[in-house]
Amino acid sequence: MTRKARPVIGARLSGLVAGVDTLAQPATTSLSTTLLDPGEFQPRYYFNPDALDDLTRSVREQGVLQPLLVRPTASGRYEIVAGERRWRAARQAGLTEVPVLIRTLSDSEARLAAAVENLQREDLNVMEEVRAKLQVASVTLGVPEDSVVARMFALDRHAETEPELIARLDAAFGALGRESWRSFIRNRAALLNLSEDLQEAVRTGLDYRKALVIGRADRDDLRDAMLEAASGGATVAALREMLRGPAQPTQDVFVTVAQQLRDRRALGRLDARQRARAEKLLAQLSALLSGQTSETD
Repeated sequence: MTRKARPVIGARLSGLVAGVDTLAQPATTSLSTTLLDPGEFQPRYYFNPDALDDLTRSVREQGVLQPLLVRPTASGRYEIVAGERRWRAARQAGLTEVPVLIRTLSDSEARLAAAVENLQREDLNVMEEVRAKLQVASVTLGVPEDSVVARMFALDRHAETEPELIARLDAAFGALGRESWRSFIRNRAALLNLSEDLQEAVRTGLDYRKALVIGRADRDDLRDAMLEAASGGATVAALREMLRGPAQPTQDVFVTVAQQLRDRRALGRLDARQRARAEKLLAQLSALLSGQTSETD
C-alpha cells in the first residue's frame, strides 16, 4: 500500500521559499524512467528493501499515483527532486514511464522541495529526518549544510542580534511541526557527529537515543559491547550504566575521619564553637568504641 503525503507541510513552506508549492500540483506529462537520475539533494541514504517491495506491488496494481517532481539538466536528462522511491518502485514493477512535474528549480529550491517531500513521509528514519531538516535550515538561513548547525547555535546564543533570521527559522520549523529549531540543535542534530557506522545503525533501526549514548564511549571495546547490548534490547538507562562503568567503592567513613583528624590545617580552621562540638563528638565516639557511656551524652 502506498504512503499518503501530507500536503500541509508543503503548503505552509511554499510562502517561505518559491517552488515548494509545486508538490501539490497535478502531473503535466510523463517521462521515460531511463531519462531520470537520482537527485543530488535526496535526504534518504537507505531504502528499506521490504518497504520498497511493498511499494512496487502497489505500483504494479495501481500505477504511480503521485507524480515525481523533476528538474531538467544541461545534459538533456532530468534530475529527480522528489519521488525517488516511486521511481525505483516503478522500475522494479516494469513500468517504462512515470508521471512527472517538470520545474526549473534552483539548487536552493530543489534542496527545500526534496526535504519537504520526504518530511511528509511517515517511513522516514531519524537520520533522514535530521538531514531533511538540516536542508530546510540551510535554505532558510542561506548557509551550507556543513555549517548550518553552528550558525543556529550562534543565533540561539545571540537571538537579539538577528531577529529576522530567528523569525524565519521559527516559521520554517513551525511549519514542519514536531519540534522547534532550538530543540533540534540541542537534541537530534548531535546525531550528525556520530561515526558513520552508528549513523547507519540508526538508519536501519537503532533507537537514536541509544546511539547518542554509545557515541560517548571512549574505548572501542566498550563501544562494541554497548552496541551489542543495544542490539539485544538494552535500555538507554542500562547503556548509561555501562558508560559509567562499575561503581567505585565508597571510602570507609572511619578512614576519612582519621585522614581529616591528621590534617592540622583542617583542624586549625575550626573556631572555638566548632572545636568544642568536635571534641564532644570524639568523646562520644571514644565511649562508643570502648563500650562505655560518656558523661557528655
